[in-house]
Amino acid sequence: PIYSLIELPYMWFGAKVYDIVAGKLRSVPPSHFMSSSEAQYYFPMLRSEGLKGAVIYYDGQMNDARLSLVISLTATQSGASVANRVKAIGLLKDENTGKISGAFVRDELTGSEWVIKAKAVVNATGCFADSIRKMDDPSVEDIITPAAGVHIVLPDHFSPSKMGLIVPKTKDGRVLFFLPWEGATLAGTTDSETELTMLPKPSKEEVEFIIQESNRFLNFPLKKDDVIASWSGIRPLVRDPMKMREGTKALSRSHVVETSTNGLITVTGGKWTTFRKMAEDTVNRIFNDIPEINKQGNLLEKSITSKTGLIGADRAGVVCDQKFDRIGVNLRASYGFSDEISRHLVSNYGTRALQVAEIVKNRKGYVDAAGHPLKLSASYPFLEAEIVFAVEQEYALKAVDVLARRTRLAYIDANAAREAAPKTVQLMGKLLGWDKKRKSEELKECHEFLNTMSS
Repeated sequence: PIYSLIELPYMWFGAKVYDIVAGKLRSVPPSHFMSSSEAQYYFPMLRSEGLKGAVIYYDGQMNDARLSLVISLTATQSGASVANRVKAIGLLKDENTGKISGAFVRDELTGSEWVIKAKAVVNATGCFADSIRKMDDPSVEDIITPAAGVHIVLPDHFSPSKMGLIVPKTKDGRVLFFLPWEGATLAGTTDSETELTMLPKPSKEEVEFIIQESNRFLNFPLKKDDVIASWSGIRPLVRDPMKMREGTKALSRSHVVETSTNGLITVTGGKWTTFRKMAEDTVNRIFNDIPEINKQGNLLEKSITSKTGLIGADRAGVVCDQKFDRIGVNLRASYGFSDEISRHLVSNYGTRALQVAEIVKNRKGYVDAAGHPLKLSASYPFLEAEIVFAVEQEYALKAVDVLARRTRLAYIDANAAREAAPKTVQLMGKLLGWDKKRKSEELKECHEFLNTMSS
């Protein structure tokens, strides 16, 4: 939104830079200026007083947890072995050379430990990368500065389904965004330095700041009671090991690939938009720094990520010719799903949405008396059948895995997730053979996690 004509050239130029970077491969319309009346029409919640107009630009949106999962699932199709809830507890070194030759790992559910031997070990553990680097060399300097991004979630009526709001500069110089996301409205700011923890929690001050800043641009006051979930995520801001003496100037939002003296390759920093470039740089570094890995000459010596489609993307073009609206039509016509459920499944599973639909259709207990698919929560399109799919196809081993990282219910509505937790534990217990004690532990862990989803 533009409330001062002085801002217009700056906003317009910034949006046009996005268009230029996208080039001819741009799959969305170009950015453009919109009058104040149009802006209020497309974003009715926008404050009208003093509004001069708005600059519209288009961007992509993703579900980070599911994208991470899909990348792992795609890797398995090329021969990767993937394990959930397995922790690295030490690094294995060659007795003669001292070079890294594997890792000691522990199954966090069973407690069993074993050794994985490897010609190359990559440390891709995000904000926890320094802990692995210190397993290799306890004296190494930290390169990670943990940064927390706080978000609040509001009901869907706070934003149109396909229109968001971004304010490039809040009172303290950060960025505020107000976006439709997974059937709700997501509001938040850019990151600030924080302590490293497995269960980050937003502070009341951060939540209040987002509410206050949002109200500067809304015509209907946002209140604390409107917040249905609030959470904090941690990303790694990284200092380039080659520039450590430069202090804070060494901090970067780009990624860094480092090879230690003992051969541990660390990739950290970066962001989702460059994840394929991070993968490419890491794979190429492996072949450059550990050439003996391809001693037999049977490996491709360059990353192929730029040519590799993800599972569910109809890579062969045989399911829907990559026209995913056809799957939505099929889900509505052949399976009787509502438009909301169909859009949710296609958006989160791609062609694999049909596999979830088959569970509903062919297994007992996943439809109601009227034949409609049973949902985890009455207010959201997540299905009970997705729990089955998560366990059987997506490595889900704990109830929190399903509520937070297979579906995103915990991040969208904390109370709805609390209500869905017992059913989730019950269904997973049946699939995985949990006893009464394990079910109780799972439910307790769900509530502990969900307590971090509010300030």
